[in-house]
Amino acid sequence: MDLVFPLIPIAALWAIIRYGPFRNRWWRGERPVGFALCVGAVTFLLGFVGPMIVTPSANQGPLLGIFISGPLGLALGLVWGLIRATRRRGSGPDAA
Repeated sequence: MDLVFPLIPIAALWAIIRYGPFRNRWWRGERPVGFALCVGAVTFLLGFVGPMIVTPSANQGPLLGIFISGPLGLALGLVWGLIRATRRRGSGPDAA
């Protein structure tokens, strides 16, 4: 079981690269799930590491990233990705 935990960040990074905005140089092949993973990962890291840098003596600082900023970033990234996908479909070469 201890060998599974290091694989979780690697699998998350693979999913972000595979489905996210980093798939193409100009972001043409993105998917809403990729934006959700990318924004969620960034906001999680900011909420997890940020409180440890600002107040190192607080023992519950990383909980901000785990319970608040990570899930909110994931939801906002999904909404952002869905909006981008619908706009891209509407302004494509087939739109008349």
